[in-house]
Amino acid sequence: MSDQLRRRETGRQPIVTEQWSALESRRYVGERPCETFTSARTRGEAMPRRGDTRSRVWIPIISIAVALLTALSGCSALNGSSNNPSGGGSGTAGPIEKPKLKVGLLPVVDVAPLYQAVEKGYFKEQGLEVEPIVLASGPKAVESVISGEIDIAFTSYPGAFVAQSKGVANLKIVADAYAARPGHLALVATPNSTIKKPEDVAKKKIAVTSKGSISDLGVMSVLSAQNIAVDGIQWIPMTFPDMGPAMKAGNIDGAVVAEPWMTRTAKEYGAMSIVDVSSGPTADISMSGWAALDKLTSANPNTFAAFQRGLAKGVSDVKRDRTVLEPILITHVKIDQATAPLVTIADYPERADAIRLQRVADLMLEFKVIGERLDVSKMLLEPTTAN
Repeated sequence: MSDQLRRRETGRQPIVTEQWSALESRRYVGERPCETFTSARTRGEAMPRRGDTRSRVWIPIISIAVALLTALSGCSALNGSSNNPSGGGSGTAGPIEKPKLKVGLLPVVDVAPLYQAVEKGYFKEQGLEVEPIVLASGPKAVESVISGEIDIAFTSYPGAFVAQSKGVANLKIVADAYAARPGHLALVATPNSTIKKPEDVAKKKIAVTSKGSISDLGVMSVLSAQNIAVDGIQWIPMTFPDMGPAMKAGNIDGAVVAEPWMTRTAKEYGAMSIVDVSSGPTADISMSGWAALDKLTSANPNTFAAFQRGLAKGVSDVKRDRTVLEPILITHVKIDQATAPLVTIADYPERADAIRLQRVADLMLEFKVIGERLDVSKMLLEPTTAN
């Protein structure tokens, strides 16, 4: 064998060994083997051919090639591509079982994070197509999720807890939506009303969107803590838009309104806050959330985990920047541009808290909206961490 041939033959083996060692070291420190293999090929290091005098290194090279090809097969996954049409989205723990979700909601400030997540593509990043469907009321949303017309319902917590307590449905709280803060929900009265202070509310006609809701329960809790009788209060179901005119006409003595209706009734009818629901025993109480049937969440765990992740990004945006929130209020909640900056915003919780939600159920039990204690912790759909 000539010296030139021997140098060619012996000079090739250390290169293969060196490349394999480099690949191994990179594999264990988290580098991509694809890059090592590609760089080796671009250096022009040809594979041995049949009859080549370097055939004695053929077997180790085959082993290396198999290992590298196996690594290469994972490159598309490392780069985020997949042959799975259902996908899994960014950061999901598995394929999305149900890529399209219908979400029933109301045009209220509580739902701003969902609209933000839809408009910014946060759900699409997770492999989901979320369709917001505006419904007439919270009870209608719960009815629709039970019937299967929608997949997820935005609801005040009393509505979901009554359905759970009575065995009408087995629900899961997928995510928290809104928690009270001072100035967001209050019993108000116009100047022509005889109500001037909390003590005046006894035996009066007070409008609420529905009985057994946070509106009347919160007011009764605050008044009871001040030793003011609540048994004689007449609760009149009424929509928010009708409350201002009804107070002005003297058909009701006051109304429990939430933002943006607190700001609107103050501007248009001179309404003044008499009892702030987020005070005393109901300070910072949870108000609303996103609910779905337990059987649906159990059958589609990756789907609902993806929904939670997408919604969490929307929550982060609106909590961080008021300028992100206000266009949503104007477009989807139908608040006029002049009023939007004046609206008091409560809190968008980053996750559901069992202790805070339990306060709502206990309040319902106290005022006999439900017949026995409801353990809310069993209803929470805990967020899952993607692999």
